[in-house]
Parts: sequence; structure tokens; C-alpha cells
Amino acid sequence: MKIRLDEKNRNIARTAVWVFTICLAIGIAAWRWSSLIEIIKKILSVMAPILLGLVFAYLLNPMQSWFEKKLLILTGKKKQRPRLCRGLSVTLATVIMLAVLIGLVAAIVPELVSSIKNLINNMPEYMTNVTNWMNEHIDSLKDDHPDLYKKLIDLWNNAQNSLTNFITQFEPKLDSIAAGSADFITTITSGAFSFVKGVGNFLFGVFFAIYLLLKKEYYLAQARKLLYAMLPEKGVHSFLRIFSHFSETFMNFLSGKTLDSFIIGLLCFIGMTVLQMPYITLISIIIGVTNIIPVFGPFIGAIPCGLLILLSQPGKTIPFVIFILVLQQFDGNFLGPKILGNSLGLPMFWILSAIVVGGGMFGFIGMVAFVPLFAAMYALFTDFLNERLKKKGLPADTSNYMTNEAIFAHKDGAAAEAPPEEKEPFFVSTEYDPNDPPVPVEALAEQIEFPEELADDAPETTEERNKLLDYIRRKLDK
Repeated sequence: MKIRLDEKNRNIARTAVWVFTICLAIGIAAWRWSSLIEIIKKILSVMAPILLGLVFAYLLNPMQSWFEKKLLILTGKKKQRPRLCRGLSVTLATVIMLAVLIGLVAAIVPELVSSIKNLINNMPEYMTNVTNWMNEHIDSLKDDHPDLYKKLIDLWNNAQNSLTNFITQFEPKLDSIAAGSADFITTITSGAFSFVKGVGNFLFGVFFAIYLLLKKEYYLAQARKLLYAMLPEKGVHSFLRIFSHFSETFMNFLSGKTLDSFIIGLLCFIGMTVLQMPYITLISIIIGVTNIIPVFGPFIGAIPCGLLILLSQPGKTIPFVIFILVLQQFDGNFLGPKILGNSLGLPMFWILSAIVVGGGMFGFIGMVAFVPLFAAMYALFTDFLNERLKKKGLPADTSNYMTNEAIFAHKDGAAAEAPPEEKEPFFVSTEYDPNDPPVPVEALAEQIEFPEELADDAPETTEERNKLLDYIRRKLDK
């Protein structure tokens, strides 16, 4: 026996199947979460060159489009010129990206390695400096504040013990390195293989990006063709709108935050040079890179840098902390808003949620990428909710949902409590004649008379009468 369903019941059945499928997928994912994560990591590892190519193409596309537009203006619009301009623009964008990356590596890595070596070699001296500094400043608390003195001494002893244990555990590894053990050789071989694989993925990613940019319209057309073949037309439009919104939000955030972090890192370098701080390059890089992370970034970068200053030159720790606080206030209150504006439009709660979720799943990259992702999802979901409320005849403004009375007032078809309209006052004409010479406002205001039934509402002071007179003049001008 065939069961015939009308359109409404078919939609209900289709929705039920989708809900069941999604719930089943979530249940399986929760049950085999560790296996699922391993599978995802394996897929990402295999597809790393393609994914890198997509990322490079996405990041290079604005610069390539700008170069192509300028070259087309310079060369004219002859038949063969667009292909030539496309090739030149892709080449220029790729060369600039590689030059910037190579320049940064060449300028930063040697300084970074030197700073780290210096830090490791001077660690015993730093521990002695900190111990002497603490003895000098904390001994004064021994008589006046014995409890605080005891807590500080215990804290310092625990820190020393932790560092000693770390060095004790690390020494055998250093010995094996010196002896050239098999484990060390295996580690070096594995590290070299990983390095070669990473370089290969990077180069293949660059080649993929070049091919994507050379024929980007064709590949985009293929993607649209696939979407229209697999999804209903309305779904395709929704998907393209969502992707466009996410792309715009992500690119604005990434470009603005990168520029902002570069400026903060440069200002940190200049300020630390003036203050003659140690490890200028290393700390400036840490401050600049971690500044990309919203909200938590300044703290993530400042805490280890402050500890590094404390170990090397304890007396400069407080000036460093003050300098970083001033720098972050400048960034948060002036530089950041000037560059980024309100590009996210995301409440603080959701920014923190994006950082926690993204950092837990994908580390540093997740902290950066999940913030614009959450912003795009939040904006789209807000639009969806507003459309649903509009269909129900309910207001979209959240302030209307603070009390039940406002909600029910809208649901009953009544408007929200509107501000009272300005009523036209009743007044009695004065003896003022336009042909008369000008009369001072105060004198004219005193001449206004009110009928007896409005005597209670009549203005009592000259200031109130002047306001009423201004209102009358505006009405007469109209």
C-alpha cells in the first residue's frame, strides 16, 4: 500500500530524517571522539599542500587583484593583455609574499637563536641575581610581616626546586646528545624528515596557489556549478551569502589585526631600546605575535616576557610592566579602534568563547581564526533571528525583551511604549506686533498670558517662558 504525502508532510518527514541523521552523527562522534580526531589529523596531514595552497591563494587574492587592475589600466584592454596582466600580477604577488617571509626569517631567526642561547647560558647567573634581589628586598618583611615573608620564601623555594628538577631530568638528554646515542640520532633524523616535509608542503602550497590564482574565475565557476547541482537554489544563495560574509569578516580582521600587531611589535622594540632592556628582539617578537590574539593576547605575551626580565635584570621588571601596560592601553583605546573599528561586532562573551574553543581545538591558529568565524556566525544567526521575529510581528531590538510587558504589548499588535508626542501648548496672543520695534525676549515672554483652565500648567519662570516663546516662533515660521 502506497502512502501519498502532500508537500507539507514531505517537508516534515525530510526535516525528521535530517534531525535523526545529525543526532546520530553527533552521537557517533562523541562515542569515538579520539578516533575521529586521529582520522581528522591524518586527513589534514595528507591534504596539507592543498590546504596551504587554498590559504595562500585566499591571502594573496586581494594583492593580486590590485596589481592586475593597475596593470590593465597601464597596458590597455587589447585581446592578449588580460592574460599577460594576470600572469604578471600573480608573479608579483607571489614574489612579494616570498620576499617578505624570507626577509623576516633572515632578520629574526638569527637574533632569536642568539637570544635563546644567551638565555640558556646565563640561567645560573640569572637565578643568583633573582636570589640576591629577593634577599635584599624581602628580608625587610621578616620582622614586620612574618606571614607574608614565609609565603614568599616558600614560593621561591618551590620555583627553585621545580627548575632544579627540570635541569636534572634534562641533563641525561644532554649527555645522550653529547655521546651521539641512537635515540638522539633517531630524533635528529625524525626532525630533519619533518623539516623537509614541511618545506615540501610549503612549496607545493605555493604552486597550488599560483594555479588557483591564474584561473580563479574558472575554479569558482566549477564550485558554483557543484553547489547548484547538489543543493536547491535557495540553499546555494544562502551558502554564498554566508561564505561572502565570513570571507569579508575574516579578511578585515586578519589584515587589520596583522597591521596592528606589527605596529605594536615595532613600538615595543623602540621602547625597549630606549629603556635599554635585555632580549629586545625576542620580547618584541613575542609581544607582536601574541597581540594577534584578541583580549588574552597581551597577557599571554607579557607574562613570560616579564618573567624573562625578572630573571635577567630584576630591577627593570617594574619599568617593563609599566611600559607594556601603557603600550597595551594605547593599542586598546586608540590604535586598535582606529585600524579595526567595529569589524567584529561580537560581544565580549562570544570573543572569549571563540578563543577558548579555538585554542583548545587548534592551538594558536585556532585562537586567531575562531574569533572572525564566531563573528560571522553571530551576525548571520542574528539576521536569521530577526527575520523569524519579523514574521511573528515581534521587535528585533533586544531591549524590548527586558520585561514581559513589552513583549506582550508587541505580540498583541500594540507598539512599544513610545515617548510622548510633543503637544502644542495653548496660549493667548500677546500684544506683540511684528511692525513694532524689537522687544527683548525676556520682556515678550513675560507678556504671555494663559487661560484659567491652563493656569496650573503655565510656565512660572522666565526661562520656561523663553522656551515656550521659542517653540511658538518655530511654529509661526513653519
